[in-house]
Amino acid sequence: MKASSRLKQELNLFFNALSFFSRVPVPAWVEYSATSLSHCVRYFPLVGWFIGLLSGLVIIGLMPVFGAPLAVLLSMVISCWATGAFHEDGFADCCDGFGGGYSPEQILMIMKDSRLGTYGVLGLCCMLAIKFTALLGLSQSFSAVNLLFTVFLAHTLSRFSAVLLVWRLNYIREPSEPSKAKAVAQNLAIKDVLLASVWVVVPALMIQLNALLVALVSTIVITILWARYLKLKLGGYTGDTLGAQQQLNEVGIYLSITVAANLAWL
Repeated sequence: MKASSRLKQELNLFFNALSFFSRVPVPAWVEYSATSLSHCVRYFPLVGWFIGLLSGLVIIGLMPVFGAPLAVLLSMVISCWATGAFHEDGFADCCDGFGGGYSPEQILMIMKDSRLGTYGVLGLCCMLAIKFTALLGLSQSFSAVNLLFTVFLAHTLSRFSAVLLVWRLNYIREPSEPSKAKAVAQNLAIKDVLLASVWVVVPALMIQLNALLVALVSTIVITILWARYLKLKLGGYTGDTLGAQQQLNEVGIYLSITVAANLAWL
């Protein structure tokens, strides 16, 4: 395959991932297919570059004007808008499903329901409140540059952790059942995982070594625990659980770095 054709193919895969997980406009020439979606998983963390940089720049750009609390809140609003609250929706559905269901069938049925229940509302409110409080604390203890790099890493690394779920667990919905995640849940090769990990390198090099180690440990622990819980409860993963995985790890990174900063480890 010619280099130009290969480049266009990879760009097509990246734009598939970008349009799937965000509201960012993509070129009109982008082609969509089940095959493209199944291979675009390698670019999940790269989507995190855009969302993470956008969120971080909003915080540090608006803090001098609005103050830290409002800047953090507006950054979260922009992040939700940019992704269509895709991951937050998955997290809320998981709260409803695991909170109200007992058998795998019940859990999946509740998660598939478009209506939001009590567990979903409580879980989403708590998660957003924790994220806001953690980011507010970091904005007051970190320099603007370090805060930007922390948000950049959190969005990228948390999306890479979702790639690991796709790689190691089985997709458990029936083939005939409609799902946004069905197309990206097939035939994930080790080369896709390795390429996905490359996108984490850039934000990893921009953050303090101690903070990076804390973020990595947090991500590994949360990913292992969440994967084991999903295997125990469902036998695999769904699209909603991938969204929850991203949210859990993003918040986990903010919390772990906050703890490290408060204990003077950084």
